[in-house]
Amino acid sequence: MHRSTDPYENTPSGNSPAGGAPAGGAATGEAVRAALAVVNVQHSPIGAFASFTLGHPGAHGGLGLGLGGPAGQDVLVGLERAPGSGDFDALPFFAGAERGGDAGGVSDAARFQVGDAPVREEGVLNAFPAHAVSRTFTVTTDTWTAGDLTFTVRSPVGPVPDPADPAAGPALRDALLPAVLVELTVDNTAGAGPRRAFFGYRGSDPYLGMRHLAGDGLTGVAQGTRTAIVTDSPDARSAIGFDVPYVLRPGEEDNWGFGLGDTALLVLDIPAGQRRSHRFAVCFHTAEYLTSPRRCRFLYNRWYPGVEAVAAAALERFDALTAAWERAEADLGAAGLPPERAFQLAHAVRSYYGSTQALEDEDGEVVWVVNEGEFRMINTLDLTVDQAYFEARQHPWTLRNVLEHHLRDYSYRDRYGLSFTHDMGVANVFAPRGRSAYERRGLTDCFSYMTAEELANWVLAAGVYAHTTGDTGWLAGHRATWLDCLESLLARDPDGTGTHARDSDLVGAGAEITTYDSLDTSLGQARSSTYLTVKNWAAYRWLERTLRQVGEEEAADRAARHAGLAVRAVLGAVTADGTLPALLEDPAGARIVPVVEGLALAHLTGTDTAAEHDLVAALAGHLRAVLVPGRCLFDDGGWKLSSTSANSWLCKIYLGQFTARRLLGLPDDEAAARADRAHVGWLAHPTESRWAWSDQILAGVPMGSRYYPRGVTSAVWLLERDAA
Repeated sequence: MHRSTDPYENTPSGNSPAGGAPAGGAATGEAVRAALAVVNVQHSPIGAFASFTLGHPGAHGGLGLGLGGPAGQDVLVGLERAPGSGDFDALPFFAGAERGGDAGGVSDAARFQVGDAPVREEGVLNAFPAHAVSRTFTVTTDTWTAGDLTFTVRSPVGPVPDPADPAAGPALRDALLPAVLVELTVDNTAGAGPRRAFFGYRGSDPYLGMRHLAGDGLTGVAQGTRTAIVTDSPDARSAIGFDVPYVLRPGEEDNWGFGLGDTALLVLDIPAGQRRSHRFAVCFHTAEYLTSPRRCRFLYNRWYPGVEAVAAAALERFDALTAAWERAEADLGAAGLPPERAFQLAHAVRSYYGSTQALEDEDGEVVWVVNEGEFRMINTLDLTVDQAYFEARQHPWTLRNVLEHHLRDYSYRDRYGLSFTHDMGVANVFAPRGRSAYERRGLTDCFSYMTAEELANWVLAAGVYAHTTGDTGWLAGHRATWLDCLESLLARDPDGTGTHARDSDLVGAGAEITTYDSLDTSLGQARSSTYLTVKNWAAYRWLERTLRQVGEEEAADRAARHAGLAVRAVLGAVTADGTLPALLEDPAGARIVPVVEGLALAHLTGTDTAAEHDLVAALAGHLRAVLVPGRCLFDDGGWKLSSTSANSWLCKIYLGQFTARRLLGLPDDEAAARADRAHVGWLAHPTESRWAWSDQILAGVPMGSRYYPRGVTSAVWLLERDAA
């Protein structure tokens, strides 16, 4: 098979063995090709908190709804080897496939047998060998080709109209359709007889049985009312049984209406001499109110009362939806990036949408939620600020919605003034007003309060929204809020040092932390943090301009003064080797990369960062000095956020890479490309890649913040491309 020039494609010769990804020094494109052999990707509707996860060998994907990780189901996509043989090859997404074995084993029928040894079914379903499978992946499409079978999953991306817009109805209905689209193509032009193909899954919900779905030209299989695979092909038949051998062994067609067992297939016979494509909708639906104590249900219920309605709409609109998603992908422009960056952005976009919920409460108020991946915390504010640019670019009302709900329901006052909670709750349970699910008193590390940083985060996320959208009416309407935020920021620096000096009284005998809660004090401590100092500088600069815009000149002058004090604090901390300490109180301590992060946020909120010549020069000198092995580079060339911690977060690396190249003038050279290859390699870990996009990488191994939405910080790379 020829090697494609498509930068996203993995071909048989590019597949890595189970031992994992190539080193950071591999040739351009090889890291992506190796990743595509093992990486799970979330194929997710927008706002449905659902995912058809696929890509990692074995039973590590499936149809998940409201989960903090892959469903762990067999996904069954296969083709008969030869006409009438009853021997099938399948894509390797079922239990045992990762070991190269077949799907034989102890049948689930054994649960119903007493006294007899269970029978093993041998050799009916085999996994295509890795060298025979190629994969092509973009923001909207994920395609596997093996022999005469091609399987493509199409996922949505694009604008989501504001529900408050009276004209948004039809477009919003399409944008929030809780389905992804699938096309299965079989080339039997050389066949001497008909060959059987199938697509299905093995359900994993112990409370819902598998069922046949039929009517109005549709044929499908479903698990209860929540997930389904449906086709409009008139040739398809549904089949349910204990396992694949039980269903597909010769002579069983009359038993396909069986109701026991959790393996459900849609079966198609492809005539000799023909090449046929069949379309499917992978559908999700939850009708009930699913959150508490504020009762909300999915907004899509306005148009889709059940999974059958979802399937009918998806299949009827298949061509229109596909075309719209392709246009949106072209507008996003990820394909214009180097292949390693294009892969990481596409991968991150899919995981972001897998965590999203578009909800409507009992009073008809719309609530946008981004769940925190495996942790499922609701609208974690230190994620919101990092996701802000992507949201403001794609569907800005969602960012405004989160900001407004934080201000109204999840803000509070401590001794120094206004701030915002870490989150709004967890796992569909909203926290009491003014409280988070996360923050606790008396701690100095994980689960302590993030009061100072969340204040800066809310201000900066508001700034990203306002700058990206030009929503001057929203700015003017929040004049009092900007004043409140400024006073609270100033009160936490009573001595005018330009840095965060006073922890909230809410911590008691503890200490405030930052979003880097699982790192050591180099990044985890808020007080005296150079990272937070530069972030506060960005907040002051945006507040200065905004307060002048709304006629608050005196307050704007105070914001400008403290922005200057923050710069002075940073410049005064530069050491003899040109680097900055992580903590101003510890000049000999750790060195960190995220000290530059505030510069990116300043740029995204409209600050002319180039005008801050001294600050830019200091940060550029610092970054050049620390991005070396032994400090802030791993041996494979990947970025290390802190010189004293092996825990590195990809979302923050992405933001730092953008800052380095676009704002600090560091070259986009072979070292940068080697880092990209290393980061792809981290995501392609031979076992942990089953978690799709993961954020926290411990010495090259994804270990936390898995199935995570935050990687869309990589959308800032599009600004580099646009400026090229």
